[in-house]
Amino acid sequence: MMSEMALADNIVKYRKKNQLSQQQLAESLNISRQSISRWETGETLPGIDNLISLSGLLDISLDELITGEPYLHFPFDYGKPKNRWPVFFLVLLIIAFGGIVAIENIFFSLLLCIMAYFMGTFMSPFDFKRYYTYWTLNRTGITYINDAKKKYTGVDELIIPIKALLHLRKPQFISYRRIKRIEIKVDLFAYNPNSMITIDDYVPNMGQTMHEMFYLEVTTIDNQKIYLDLRQYYWPDSKERKMLATILTFLKRKNIEFIDKQNITEIVKDKNIKLTKELYRLRDE
Repeated sequence: MMSEMALADNIVKYRKKNQLSQQQLAESLNISRQSISRWETGETLPGIDNLISLSGLLDISLDELITGEPYLHFPFDYGKPKNRWPVFFLVLLIIAFGGIVAIENIFFSLLLCIMAYFMGTFMSPFDFKRYYTYWTLNRTGITYINDAKKKYTGVDELIIPIKALLHLRKPQFISYRRIKRIEIKVDLFAYNPNSMITIDDYVPNMGQTMHEMFYLEVTTIDNQKIYLDLRQYYWPDSKERKMLATILTFLKRKNIEFIDKQNITEIVKDKNIKLTKELYRLRDE
């Protein structure tokens, strides 16, 4: 029933988005206006031929038309930066700091370079680990780095960007058939930050230090733990935020035990609900 109503609502939504009346859509499909009306009230459902035609006329994928979720293109890189400009900025920062006194004092210049790298890594609004720690969703499995952790130390924060710059990323692939269990988790802080400060939404870079850990814990049939970072969801305009609900629906359709004790899957479907605020509210009630 839920999928039927979602389809009915989506026909209405995308018909209006394309500025079509029921009559205009009916004429394009060579059917009666009453048929369109019955689809939009959920009284009847369009056949497969009409669904395909609707998909073309309303300019959306079949998946999005039927479920209301955006189409998931494979491979999907979760957390991978779109470009390398942050890396160029970091390199220029190091050169600028180190070049100031390079001629007179090489040791002091090297010290300034280290300081610039430290500042760029920890204080910039960009998480340089993403060039190394991102993971990829494929039709048949998941590509991830073999040394992924749930939480990284300060030393990791310094070393991982260097690994990324030197192209030392070592990806591994695991098929869905070798996955026994997937659990989605947000590790909430012991205190509720919303009761102390008011933040309408997260801003980069509180992400590297103050964001709650948000991840998928994947357990293989050999009981190996694989951690897939989901924190890019916190960025309001990110593709990860837009696609997470669809990704979770895709994973839940696999023959894998899916655990969601915090009901995150349902919460992220509503774009108007801020995930962590809702989880703190539910926990503290």
